[in-house]
Parts: sequence; structure tokens; C-alpha cells
Amino acid sequence: MGNVSSKADGEEVERGKKLPLGIKLSYGIGDISNNLFIVTTGMYLLFFLTNVLGVDPALAGTMLLFPKLWDVISDPIMGAISDVTRSRFGRRRVYLLYGAVPFGLCFFVLFIAPGFQTEFANALQVSLLFALACTAFTIVNVPYASMVPEMSNDYNERLSITSFRMSFASIGALLAGGLTMVLVNAGGGGAAGFRTMGSIFAVAIVISCMWCFYGTRRAPSLPPQKEMPPMKEQIKIAARNYPFMMLMSSFFLQAVAIGVMMAGFIYYVKYAMSLPETAMNIVFPIFMITGLLFIPVWLAVGKRLGKIKSYHIGLTIFTVIMGSLFFTSAEMLWLFYAQIFLAGVGFSSFQLFPFSMLPDTVEYDQMQSGLRREGIFSGMWSAGQKIGYSVGPPIVGFALALSGFVREGVQPESLVIGVRVIFCLFPALMILLSFLPFSKYRLTEKEFERVKEKIAQRSNL
Repeated sequence: MGNVSSKADGEEVERGKKLPLGIKLSYGIGDISNNLFIVTTGMYLLFFLTNVLGVDPALAGTMLLFPKLWDVISDPIMGAISDVTRSRFGRRRVYLLYGAVPFGLCFFVLFIAPGFQTEFANALQVSLLFALACTAFTIVNVPYASMVPEMSNDYNERLSITSFRMSFASIGALLAGGLTMVLVNAGGGGAAGFRTMGSIFAVAIVISCMWCFYGTRRAPSLPPQKEMPPMKEQIKIAARNYPFMMLMSSFFLQAVAIGVMMAGFIYYVKYAMSLPETAMNIVFPIFMITGLLFIPVWLAVGKRLGKIKSYHIGLTIFTVIMGSLFFTSAEMLWLFYAQIFLAGVGFSSFQLFPFSMLPDTVEYDQMQSGLRREGIFSGMWSAGQKIGYSVGPPIVGFALALSGFVREGVQPESLVIGVRVIFCLFPALMILLSFLPFSKYRLTEKEFERVKEKIAQRSNL
């Protein structure tokens, strides 16, 4: 298998060399679209159902869970398809080209409020459209995520590429979290406002995907696999990749924590801190801008201390701050904003390190199986991430229902306590649990170089 495959749209940069800035920037810009989708649906789709369409929170949360269960099947399948795709644009980038417009359109129709007379019918339409949008997202996101291990086989260069990706991921999340309610209000509020927001973000999604496609035309890639084992066998082989399974298990628990946090954020701001919904336009940008600004800091720390130790530090910061938010009263706004800032510092490490560790597990698999299967691993990782995120709205929805949420009128005191527990203590607990599998992940830079040596020795036989 050669290191570089020929493509019709430009001379590739040699794999193993440091990538030009333009390629890294263009690759990073591609994650704006992904995070516009993830954050907007994760933070506001439950709110759209409960506060705009008037759906019971428990029903709304449940209906948002089922579309994500499809991702357990679709993501690994999409990864396997991209592993064997033959195209003049490469086996990964082609999906950015052909998936961009369907992805944007699916996002737009998701926020077209149905006009049925029953809660169930309204929730069902949103659920079905959400399933369609998740499928379009998978077609673009899984091949996109699989590009990193192909673009470089250097331990720290992958960390650098991921830092660009996560910087723009933070920008996408910032736009989604900070501008959603601004655009909703500018569009007249309510259902009309959400349609306005959906149309604007849909255009941004298409532009982001297309920019990434054209900007990475010279990025290194690998030729498609000629023959691959059946899907069932591939998953069994992946399950024997111990570093991958430990990293994925840890990340799944962290994704559950972030999913609950995203879905509960607006409720914490509105009911626990007694701030208007528009305060999200200030609070969430503080969180995300901090995360964005600290990515270069964590990049430097990671190169000095290593990815594993640095990530431990970041997760610890995030856990402590989330737990402390439980005790912050509505009268202590200065403390609240300070805690959100510090939470952003810890969250920044979550944006960087696990996504830069995932490509390293691909080489570990190649050492074991002799195959390059970036797609299947990215697909399984993406499925775990999406399922983790997707249980957030149901958990928050049931917590709201059990805490006495009412659609109109004064909320009971029990709701404030419930919101504090689900937004603050639950994510902190999930992060603490994630330390158990992560403590068994030991694919350090030294070990990674040893794995590469074994691969090189096998290829020379």
C-alpha cells in the first residue's frame, strides 16, 4: 500500500511531512458545519419542542432519543463504506462534496414547526426529521473525521491538525450557542424565529462543507482498501483494540455528561439563575470563547506533558467546576460567570485530546490486523459520541418532568433543585466515572512509535 494516492484535483503533499497552514485551516473549517448541527440540536431542539411546540418534556426527550439509536448502525456502516470508496476526489472528501447540500437542507426542514393538533404528532414529525438530519450528518461527518490519520502519521502533527479542527469546532459551537436565540428573536420569535435560524445555519453548513472539500484537495490520503472483512468481523476486530475500547468507553461517558449539560444549559440559566433566555447569548459565548482561546494552551501543555496527563488535568478542572455550580445562587452572578469561564478551560481539553488520540489507535489496529480502517473506527467513535450526546435531552426531559415542570405559570421550587442536580452534579459524576477506563489507556508517544516500528517491520517482510 502506497503512502500517497493520486487524485485528479491537485498534487498531494507528501504524507509524513508537516501540512501547510492552508490545508489545516480548511480542514478545521469543515467542523463548523458539524458543530452547528450538534450544538443547535443538542441545546435547543428539546427547548423547541417543550417551549415552542408545547410538547411534554418526557415525551419530547424520548422522541429525540430514537433517531440517535439509528446512528449505532449507520455510523459504522458509513465508516466501512468510506474505507472502500473509489473516487477521483479520494475515498473521504467526496462525501463532503455530495453531502453538503442534503445536510444543509435536512437541518433547515428540522425546524419547520409542524401544525398538528396533538403533542404526539408534532413530536413524531420532529423525531422523523431529526432521524433524516442525523443520517445526512453521518454521511458527511464520519468520512470527515477519518481524514486525520490519513493526512499524517506523526504523533504531534496529528495533535496540531486536531487543534485546528477543534478551534473551528468551537467557533461552530459558539455560533450555534450564542446566535441561535438572537436569530430566533430577529425572525420574530417562536416557530417563525426558529425557521429563520434554521435557514441561515443551513447555508452556513453548506459553505463550511464545500470550503473543506476544496481546501483539502492537496491533503495526503490513502487508497481505498481492496478487500475488507464482513462488518460483524470488523467490529469484533475493533473490540480487540484495547486502547481504542478504553478511550471510547471513557469518551462515551464524557459525551453523556456534555449531552446533558448542553440540553440543560438553557434551563439552568432560565430557572436556576433567574436570567432571561437571551442571557444564553452572553453565558454560552463566555464558555465557548474560553474553550477556543485555551486550545493553543492545551496544545502546548500536551506536547510538554503528553496527551494523557494533560487530559487528566483538563477533565479534573471541568469536573470540579461543574460540581461547584450546584451551590451558586442566583444572586451571585459574578461567581456564576467566573465558573463558566473556568468550565470552558476544562472543556477545551475535551475538545482537543480525545480526538487527537483516536487516530493513534488506528495504527494499533494496523499493527494487529494489517489493515487501514480509519473509517470503521471513526464510525464506531461517532456512534458512541452521538449516543452519548443523544441521551442528554431524554435525561433532562425526564428530570424536568419529575421536578414538576409546568408549561405556563410559576415553576415550583422543586424544578430549580432538579435543574441544579441534572445540570451540575450529573455531568460531574459521569466525568468521574470516565476516569476508570481512561486510566487504562496507555498509548503514549513512546508506545505509539513502537507500534509504528512494528508496522514498518511487517511491511518490509
